[in-house]
Parts: sequence; structure tokens; C-alpha cells
Amino acid sequence: MSQSAVTTENKPLLGKTIVVTRAQRQAGSLINRLEGLGANALEFPVIQIVPPESFEPLDDAINRLDSFDWVIFTSVNGVEYFWPRLEVAGKTAALGNLKVCAIGPATAAALTNRGVTPALVPQKFVAEGILADLGNVAGQRFLLPRAELAREALLEGLEAGGASVEQIIAYRTVVAETGGNLDAAELVRLLEAGRVDLITFTSSSTVRFFAARLAAVTAQPLPDLLAKSIVACIGPVTAGTARELGLTVALEAPEYTIEHLVKAILVYYEFKE
Repeated sequence: MSQSAVTTENKPLLGKTIVVTRAQRQAGSLINRLEGLGANALEFPVIQIVPPESFEPLDDAINRLDSFDWVIFTSVNGVEYFWPRLEVAGKTAALGNLKVCAIGPATAAALTNRGVTPALVPQKFVAEGILADLGNVAGQRFLLPRAELAREALLEGLEAGGASVEQIIAYRTVVAETGGNLDAAELVRLLEAGRVDLITFTSSSTVRFFAARLAAVTAQPLPDLLAKSIVACIGPVTAGTARELGLTVALEAPEYTIEHLVKAILVYYEFKE
């Protein structure tokens, strides 16, 4: 077997330039995975995860934790911002008296690492999956610690089923103005030159904030800028947001995790080439 064949087999993404738009402190696992497969991974974080403007509503809900039947975590970020406030209130043990739902395996792992075993991880890692697997929620009380900008599907579905729901902002996603290894103007030049093979989006916020970052430095419509690049999304919600902005989504992860996003990219190139 030739050296080039060995290299292609071991590094199937060799020669591919892939943009990673995740928050900088969370991008490492995806970047390392892509680089390990031979890609040139460009870090262009478009979101930053920050605390809520006030922790008072979250602290108040935590102090009333025993009044809820369920706590639903829809992201790792929700766990990471909820847990310190739980510790400050001395309520970590109280969480064990409730049923806890994690939207997916990464969120479940964040809870398990803190000694909490989720009662439910839905088969589909979206709000609709949670609603389907919860079944009858009539009369039950739910606490939803979540992002300031989040879909209303879970809230609306629970309330439609007769549940009592309290949503609390545990963290905010804001536009990241800096970070990564290139700035917006540099990225625009690469996109115009057709030197970006693929762009990854891992949430609706990454799509919207990516558009905002580029709109600040160019008047070109986003679909035109990305016409020479492949758009890869972690799941249907993210893909839906991309399509709303006029983008053509070439691939979606079959399961909504980073590992399955990488697998989807590999499958795409395997069949394309």
C-alpha cells in the first residue's frame, strides 16, 4: 500500500478546511477530533456563554426545589450554571429527591459526574423527544433552568399536557466578538476565495451569531458567502435555523452529538469522493 493511501485511510479529512463555531471553551473536543482526522480546523467562536444578569430568580427556584417533581436540563451549560448555585444554597442532596431529565448523553454525563443519575434521557435529543418520552405530565411540576434565548417547544408542550412549568434563566448566550485563530474579515476572505470546505453549526445560536459576525464586516448576503462551502449541522433544530437564513444544509448528524456530527462529515466525504 502506498504512503498516500495509508495517509488517506488514517486521515480521511486531510486537506479539508473546516470552521468550528462553538464557544471557545467548548470547542476543543470537536477541534481535536477533526484535526486527528487530518482536517485543518479553524476556530471561529461566535457565541460566548455568560451568567444571567441576576442569579436571584435561579436562587429562588433552587430554594423551592422541593416544590417541583421534575428538573429538566436541556444543555451541559444549564448543568454547569445550575450546580454552583445549588451548592451555595446547600441543596445538592435535595436534587436527589426529584426526577431529573437530561436532553442528551453529554448533559447526562455532566449530571452523572456530579452524582446525579437522570431518570430520563430521551431517545431523540430535542424538546419533542423529551415530551414524547415523558408521557402523561398532567398535574406535575417542572423546573426548566435554561438559556435566555431558547425554543419554547418544551414549555408549550408541557403546559399543553397540563403540567405546571417554571422557566428560569440559568445562563445567557451572547455574540463572541473575539477569540479563535482568525477574525471575521479573514474568514470572509477565505469564504470568497473558496478556501473553506465546511462550516459546522452546533446550535441555532451559532448560526444566528455567525451571521451577525459576518454581517458586521461585509454586505454580502450570507447564502452567497457560503455558496462554496458545505454547511453541517448537529440536528434538525440547528438545520432549521440555517435554512431560515437561506443556507443550504448539506448534512445533519443522525444523533445530535459532536461525535455523530463528526461521523456525518466522514460519511459525507466518503460518498462524495
